[in-house]
Amino acid sequence: LSTRLIMSALMQSVSGIRGVVGATFTPSVITRSVAAFGALQKRHWKEEGRVVFVGRDSRVSGPWVEQIAIGVLVAQGYHVKAVGVVPTPTVQLLVIKEKAVGGLIITSSHNPVEWNGLKFVDHDGLFLGPDYCARLFALALEAETLEKSYAAWNEGGKFETRSDAIDSHLSSIFALSYVNEDTVKVRKYKVVLDAINGAGGEIMRKLLERMGCEVVLLNGEPSGIFAHEPEPVPANLGQLSAAVLANSAHFGIAVDPDVDRCVLIDEHGQPLGEEYTLAIAVDYFLGHVGKRGPVVKNLSTSRVIDDIAAKYGCEVTATPVGEIHVANEMVRLNAVIGGEGNGGVMLPDVHIGRDAPVAAALVLMHLAINGTSLSGLKSLLPQWEIVKLKTPTTGFSNLPGVLQTIKEEWKDKGAAITESDGIRIDTADFWVHLRASNTEPIVRVIGESSDSEKATLRCSDFMERLQQLGRSQ
Repeated sequence: LSTRLIMSALMQSVSGIRGVVGATFTPSVITRSVAAFGALQKRHWKEEGRVVFVGRDSRVSGPWVEQIAIGVLVAQGYHVKAVGVVPTPTVQLLVIKEKAVGGLIITSSHNPVEWNGLKFVDHDGLFLGPDYCARLFALALEAETLEKSYAAWNEGGKFETRSDAIDSHLSSIFALSYVNEDTVKVRKYKVVLDAINGAGGEIMRKLLERMGCEVVLLNGEPSGIFAHEPEPVPANLGQLSAAVLANSAHFGIAVDPDVDRCVLIDEHGQPLGEEYTLAIAVDYFLGHVGKRGPVVKNLSTSRVIDDIAAKYGCEVTATPVGEIHVANEMVRLNAVIGGEGNGGVMLPDVHIGRDAPVAAALVLMHLAINGTSLSGLKSLLPQWEIVKLKTPTTGFSNLPGVLQTIKEEWKDKGAAITESDGIRIDTADFWVHLRASNTEPIVRVIGESSDSEKATLRCSDFMERLQQLGRSQ
């Protein structure tokens, strides 16, 4: 914990704000940030509706953060509908379905247990874009302007609780013509679900059971005391892998605390890797559903998506990392499906946001229709090996300068360079993406090749070069 507290900067980005509770994420930060959001969203006020949905994940600080947020929004004249502990995508979907002014989600997603944060949803169900995020962060520092955003004593808003949010979310998924629970029921899958003591236990269990699965639930209590590190990467899924084997399950599913990422474990207890959730969903949608069109991913996402899209004659566009960047490009291109390789599937037929229940439904449909095992299904897809490394930003006083040096080194070697988010270096047999994280004070090195050993070696070499240049600044 002491090491992690050193890395306790308040993170502000297109992913909202995140910080360590009591260090950088404090009542004053929360009040100012929510007030700035409320002031900005008044641009969408209508006489007949000033609704904002407020939801949260299960983090221990969530209840008191929720009370502050609700109080601020009601004081600004909003009608707040509080939906309690629900997935992030549930709030996004409700904003769209009920034509709300916006949504506020109290979560820091996959960050460690001592963190919490705020995600800001615009009236269209998408997160606030980069320009509005910048305006929000600036406005949060303008005390005098924020004071003017509060309503008079007789013009305050109101507050109500809602208990139907999860059922509303599920109804939108099962309304899809290509999600048929009867197709899956006949397979009688046994599934181990790791809900990591977050917001996903109820909705994921209900979805799986409706599709005829026998569910073995791990860490289902939404206590916010995570049974292991909450990011659903292979290093943190040992308990789930062991439980799949111990229960002779057909596969396992892991979600993160706010349930926008879905990761799979095969029948042998082996993680498929985060990238293959999106790959299976895209392959099912373009292949079995047959709805063709543009596909959008981020720059850190596997080439497997490009290969699958090419098989069905579809174009892939890559954006900077961050859900809103992918979402905005999907809107611009009228994309049919998209997402991020961290297990985040974005399906416009439901809403344009990462959604673990949507991901799970598409995976189950693909699996049932193919009639194979999960490992067998993966083997039918293009095979790429991705490696993800990270290091604290504290080692870099001039990260842009370091990246510029590496860019010039690889330009001289004839590599293709993309600079819209850090730098991505592409060659015929590998790619690597070097960038500062939006959500944690770390620098990420993500790379991929057709061979695991080569991918590991490449990423390690780039990490060593990063740190070497950082030390010499």
